Amino acid sequence: MGKFINPFLPKGAVGPLTSSPVVRRYAGNPLLTAADVSFPCNLAFNAGVAKFRGRYYMAFRYDTFRDNDRNKGLIDSGSGLAESDDGLHWKAHEKPIAFHWKGKELGWVNDARLTVLDDKLYLSFCFNSLHGERPGFAEWKGGDDFEVVCLGIPAQRNMVLCPYKISGKYWRMERPVTRMYQYDIWASYSTDLIHWGEAELLLGVEDVPYATYKIGTAAPPVETEKGYLLFFHSVDNDPSREIVYPDGAKWCSRYTCGAVLLDRNDPFKILAMTRKPLLVPETDYETGNMELFWRENVIFPCGAILENETVRLYYGAGDYSTCMAEIRLDELWDEMVPYSRKSPDATISRNELWNGFYGWDEEK
Repeated sequence: MGKFINPFLPKGAVGPLTSSPVVRRYAGNPLLTAADVSFPCNLAFNAGVAKFRGRYYMAFRYDTFRDNDRNKGLIDSGSGLAESDDGLHWKAHEKPIAFHWKGKELGWVNDARLTVLDDKLYLSFCFNSLHGERPGFAEWKGGDDFEVVCLGIPAQRNMVLCPYKISGKYWRMERPVTRMYQYDIWASYSTDLIHWGEAELLLGVEDVPYATYKIGTAAPPVETEKGYLLFFHSVDNDPSREIVYPDGAKWCSRYTCGAVLLDRNDPFKILAMTRKPLLVPETDYETGNMELFWRENVIFPCGAILENETVRLYYGAGDYSTCMAEIRLDELWDEMVPYSRKSPDATISRNELWNGFYGWDEEK
């Protein structure tokens, strides 16, 4: 009698990982913490960053604890805007971002990514509603005001609006929540930024050797001479790392960062991937060994800017602060190997599984 095996379930723990030597953390990290924010805020992290009309903009997530005590839980979460002349020294605005949608102002909007498209600045986000996590994006109207352009259905996170068109169509990536074990990256097209379709799987957890649980788009793809460079976060779970918090919550995840190279004309075609993670939680501000933090062992990149053949990768560290690391393109290419997806598309049916084409193991 055979037994059914889900081919997407992890085979086991990933084990020890280290950051790539081609990644250079900025000596002045963290770039932004709650101490730099004037409105109520205990954590300032997961910041999307873009260069728009010669100036750097950052949209960071802020979390506020009840009575400033993390053990009492969150009472507020949202996004704030910061600006910089050089991308290193930042000045946060004095009040949070206001997201306007059909006469209302949305709250609990966070994990932003910034995209420059058609000479406009857009912010992709996750709106945490009472009916689930709704993805969307908004156009900057100046100051702290953003007008929501599109608001999707639950449950999705990590939506990223791409800064270029493919065959005349807009393109976005997202990470829907499924009933299966894995959380994968999908992509879809639009002609007007409002109506989206032609959705297809872009990258699955099974395609990333250092992921066992989740992956998600980190930042808008960066255009290079070799193709579009896409950074992503990768999550592996290991019970041996489990931490139990005072409220009973458990945490055994580790967030790292990898990258894939996409074909210019067919972004669903993967040309290469980093064989190992580029960035792994190692410093105190990444592992959680700080006075105030939220989750240990987290690298959560949300912004990537290419200047002078060097990528500045902006990332949330330890769900605590916003940091930056640099990677030279010529060195990054050496870290990547030719790669293609394990499954050509997301059309494997249950019948194929049951009929033995996938995931069926004969007992010896």
